[in-house]
Amino acid sequence: MFMSAADIAAYSADASTATTPAAAAIAACQDAIANPAEQMSRGGSDGNTWPLAAMSCAFAYRVTSDARYLTQAIASWHAALDDDQTVGDHLGCVAGTSTDWQTWAASGSGSAPAIIRTVTHDTGYPIRWYGPFIALTYDWLYAAPGVDAALLTQTRTCLSNWIDYYAAYGYHRDEAGANYGAGFILAQALGGIAIGTDGGADGHLFTDAIATYRTVLIAQGLAHASTPGPAGPMVGGDWLEGWQYGPLSVLEYALGARVLIDEGAALPEMSDWTNSLIVRQFHGLVPSRDAQWTGGGDYDDATHVYPPLNINVIHAVLVGPSSDQAAAFAASLDTSTDNSFPVYGAFAHRRGVAAVDYRTTTPAPATWFLSRGSRAVYARTSWDTSALWTVFQSAPALVSDHEHFAASNFVLSRGADHLIVDSSQYGAPDTLETNALTADSPQLEAHGSYALTQTPWSTAELAWVRASDGGVIAARSDLADAFIFSSTASDIPYAHREWVFLPEGAVVAIDRVHTADATHAMHVRFHANTGGGGLTLAGTGATGAVGASRVAIHTVLTSGGAPRILAPDHLSDSSSCTSSYPSGDCNDARFAVDIYALDVPGPFATAVHVIDAAAAADTGATVGSIADAPYADASGNPDVIGAAVFAATHQSYVLASSAHEGASGASMTYSVPGTSASRHVVFDAPEASDGTSSVAATVAGTRCRITITAGTGGGNLGHPLMFRVDTAAGACTVMDGTNVPPGTLPMGGADAGPRADGGAMPGTDGGPGSDAGTGPRGSSGCSCTVAGAPHASTSSLALALALAFITARRARKAVRR
Repeated sequence: MFMSAADIAAYSADASTATTPAAAAIAACQDAIANPAEQMSRGGSDGNTWPLAAMSCAFAYRVTSDARYLTQAIASWHAALDDDQTVGDHLGCVAGTSTDWQTWAASGSGSAPAIIRTVTHDTGYPIRWYGPFIALTYDWLYAAPGVDAALLTQTRTCLSNWIDYYAAYGYHRDEAGANYGAGFILAQALGGIAIGTDGGADGHLFTDAIATYRTVLIAQGLAHASTPGPAGPMVGGDWLEGWQYGPLSVLEYALGARVLIDEGAALPEMSDWTNSLIVRQFHGLVPSRDAQWTGGGDYDDATHVYPPLNINVIHAVLVGPSSDQAAAFAASLDTSTDNSFPVYGAFAHRRGVAAVDYRTTTPAPATWFLSRGSRAVYARTSWDTSALWTVFQSAPALVSDHEHFAASNFVLSRGADHLIVDSSQYGAPDTLETNALTADSPQLEAHGSYALTQTPWSTAELAWVRASDGGVIAARSDLADAFIFSSTASDIPYAHREWVFLPEGAVVAIDRVHTADATHAMHVRFHANTGGGGLTLAGTGATGAVGASRVAIHTVLTSGGAPRILAPDHLSDSSSCTSSYPSGDCNDARFAVDIYALDVPGPFATAVHVIDAAAAADTGATVGSIADAPYADASGNPDVIGAAVFAATHQSYVLASSAHEGASGASMTYSVPGTSASRHVVFDAPEASDGTSSVAATVAGTRCRITITAGTGGGNLGHPLMFRVDTAAGACTVMDGTNVPPGTLPMGGADAGPRADGGAMPGTDGGPGSDAGTGPRGSSGCSCTVAGAPHASTSSLALALALAFITARRARKAVRR
């Protein structure tokens, strides 16, 4: 695998430049030779010292033919098999020391005897080192001098048992979007191809790997990738465990898919998924392009607001079964000298495509993207470094580890200044540490530490998302079912956050929760990156400075309660929340922030806020309530609640029904000043069965009176309504908004057309590492492509799927921590 004559020549050429992955891989072997003391220990319970040195030195030997590298590769290869924690302890996978674990497992009784560790000690987190690295070492050095039949037989036995044991008992072996399982799946794929039918093996690792991709990653992780329905967690290229765990995991998924496809497996869905990684990556980058959205999961770095761009994501697209267009986009971001996985990086550098900047393609790419799996909406005002950038996310509980309980969470940045941030800590997934909405639930209060937070059984959803011309993005989070406890239904009958991004630099949030009674509140928290003490209450809201920007939080409406500013503990203050799970009442943070906090009593709690981002010297937006002058007439606009926002010559109204639980009557009426044209975003509007509404506006003196009724099939598109109204002098003419589709995915992949690097995975060329057996290792080395079955594109349905989600009702199992 990956060792054709052309590959070796390319690696050799790359190695002449010290910053390349190929040079780094060879340097890693040189370091192992130069520092033998560091090779005496495995490197801890999860250490990769021996398998990494074995693979790095096998790579170095194949590229240079230097015998020193072969000697070290064989020594490290033996240590990885023979030993447990120190060289020479002979407590690893050696003959005569292990009870047959399959016989024990088949008995179905009793605890595993201690000696079973000789199978299991490399099948937890270390499977991602021991499985793939030893598989590649075996493949590359199969016929090398000094590699005898005993070592090859031992490797086949150990590798097969490690992988089979994990397939039966491994942590998250059958869960898509889990980093443990990602390492296992790559081990299964590379191990299956490396071993094939060598030594009489039955080839089951290869067929099992294909089955794992189909039943776990495709059927589960990519569920509804091209059809309506609640999408699997991988759809759209996001990683719900967070992008601290995502980079290596997606590289493992993509690399495994690549080798299986090039050995004949039809996995077209994995090609589309690999393409989606790079589109999400561009949209997930902050305007300054030096960091990305966390993904809604754990992140433990207190020195960065968001995770830096990680080269492993770029390498995943380059090495994976992607289209050349996607690879070209990835190549434009391949500027890092981070070589933490240099052998994989060397594979990626073989792609051979010219870099193309996604942002400058023609026609210009959309400025928003919907990652259907993570339920994350990414939006920006432009692709400039000074742009406004925001993410709104409303995911149910989709993965068992590291995902935070934060349906309706959002963040907002202006250029390099991150204004409203997610500062939640690693291992403390409770809602109050995010900007998501939460509420008091009697049943969760009865379970102590689950009070005040959404739960790991949540089936909250991103109910709507829509983008209109002019750069307006609107979405609805339906999080009533975010408060399920185990198999007990939520006791919050209604909870919505209506969220709108206005391109002038404002986010509008309309929050409504129906709680048990007046003693049970809705809790609103906005985390401002103002350094601790920099956010101050002023008038009807709060303001603070962040870099060259100013953030203003306007309290437009609240049915009760008063805002206050909290200064949470953070990691440098020895937070008390990180070690207790769950910790629903935790307000702590990774770094110093200020929290705008509003607790609104029930039973029907309502709050409307506008978060305004502007340059420090700007006056910012003019904000008010639709019920107040000068926006309302004498009636006070009783049918609606919401905000009026005037910024950069644009007047906007973001509205929702004032009725109980947002109910829509036969009509909705309100009036606004007609002195200027205005844009309107309206939730809860009366609508026909096809989702359309009829919007009419009449002149009333100097005002425009808007009446909304159900449409008749030719009305305005809803979910929500977006339209413009001309001035009174212009007869208050209504102009419907034009839908703008989200960013689309590059088409094709390794199984859908020729690749720039020649088509098939380089490797089975009959040289060292190849044998005459049948199956994957004995297959011909032709540079060919595999014609996959026709399949629908995720991009072809992107707009339709962006307009509405079907809420899933799924039972959730307890979370293992």
